[in-house]
Amino acid sequence: MSSTLSTSLIIFSLLFSCNAFSENAETSAKSEWIELFNGSDLTGWEGDPGIWRVEDGYIYGDGACTDHKGYKSYLVNRSHVFKDFILEAKFHMARGNSGINYRCHDWDKQTNKLYEVSGYQHDIAGGGLWDIYSTSSKKRYSVKKSSTSAKRNQWNTIRIEAKGRKLIHSFNGVKCMEFVDDDENGGFREKGFIALEFHDNGTKIKFKDIRVKVLNAPSTTTAQPASKEAEKKQ
Repeated sequence: MSSTLSTSLIIFSLLFSCNAFSENAETSAKSEWIELFNGSDLTGWEGDPGIWRVEDGYIYGDGACTDHKGYKSYLVNRSHVFKDFILEAKFHMARGNSGINYRCHDWDKQTNKLYEVSGYQHDIAGGGLWDIYSTSSKKRYSVKKSSTSAKRNQWNTIRIEAKGRKLIHSFNGVKCMEFVDDDENGGFREKGFIALEFHDNGTKIKFKDIRVKVLNAPSTTTAQPASKEAEKKQ
């Protein structure tokens, strides 16, 4: 075999290997899960320290540990702004109610109470979709009810799929709500961050294994307050 042919074969093999590596790396990156909770502390999260703590490898929200003022409070993760994604987590509800809010925004820093956000919510008590605008002023509405409920006093799996305007909620592998948000008057939320809800005094909720798979390139745009049109709609 001539040296020229040997050199050509070597170059071809290297190029093929590089392309294969590049394709595999891209596939791997697209399929990677982002872990939002490290299992040991609340790094990346912001919330009322009287409500939220880490205990035995899970996030624990306990209303008995705080002088709660009667409005909903959130444990917020602003480390990532997600657009299209799948979120999975496990939760254990002993008492009260909770939820996972997504595509969240800081509503209005001048009027919001501390640790209050807006956003879509996968309700834990019933699995339905709520759109939270400003919880302290009670401006919220139920978008769609659920056909399936989670079980209390045991671990459940929650899943949220947000693909453009289509939103899907599931409990324990069973789809309980699907909704297409066609609101053109400021209600549709394209992207935002993740938050865990503490509903009211007496609530006892645990979360663990919180992870997100991005379905497109993650947005680096800072989350903005919801539009005034959405506020007027209320």
